[in-house]
Amino acid sequence: MPLTGILPPVVEARWTMEERNLILYDGIASYTVDAGGRVLIERQITTYQKNAFGVPDPSYLDVTTPATLSYIRYATRARITQKFPRHKLADDGTRFGPGQAIVTPSVIRAELLALFRELEEKGLVENFDQCKTDLLVERNNDDRNRIDVLSSPDLVNQFRVFANQIQFIV
Repeated sequence: MPLTGILPPVVEARWTMEERNLILYDGIASYTVDAGGRVLIERQITTYQKNAFGVPDPSYLDVTTPATLSYIRYATRARITQKFPRHKLADDGTRFGPGQAIVTPSVIRAELLALFRELEEKGLVENFDQCKTDLLVERNNDDRNRIDVLSSPDLVNQFRVFANQIQFIV
């Protein structure tokens, strides 16, 4: 990603690959300079590197992960609140007349799966069948006005490494 208006340092002052890697793990974005002299963001990571137990955890290392999750959370909340404003909540299988503003767990589940397909088309998530299998939508037993959802979206990953082994015969 080019940084418009930023001039590159002289060649002798540019960071080496090792130096760029060191600053990355301090939560600082690294840059590189292309052949045309443009300064490019090389990679952006967060300062999150270990979980609460001090164990290395790469789950939120790349900035794109929390940003994508935040977008999915917003899109989900917007979809549900816009699609079902001022609705009543009933159990699946409840019989009610046409035109009633009533929603059930299975209706919300179907809407979440439709949203997943839209997010998939935008290149944010993958593995619909896994999402469909893992998605839990149920009415809360203690608060009958509440729907509990457990979703486990499989985020589309970044293409960061290309590994190629060439074996040739002379």
